[in-house]
Amino acid sequence: MNDARRTALHDELDTWASFVRARVASGVGSEQYHESLGYAFGYAEARLDLGDPDGARSKIAWFRAEAERWQDHPDWPGRTA
Repeated sequence: MNDARRTALHDELDTWASFVRARVASGVGSEQYHESLGYAFGYAEARLDLGDPDGARSKIAWFRAEAERWQDHPDWPGRTA
């Protein structure tokens, strides 16, 4: 995997994870949900570090799916310009 592709996946992971974390910081979700966000992020980072972009993409897709509940938020990353 080339560094540009890895960087793009890291950026995508950071974007979606940061968005979801910001939304749940306001008190949405249980303690276990907050913990699962950390596990999912760590898993995706580990997959990238181990050269498994497909494994990382599965967790990025999970973060995107979690973010769907806030798709009307003005900072939603899926909005096209």
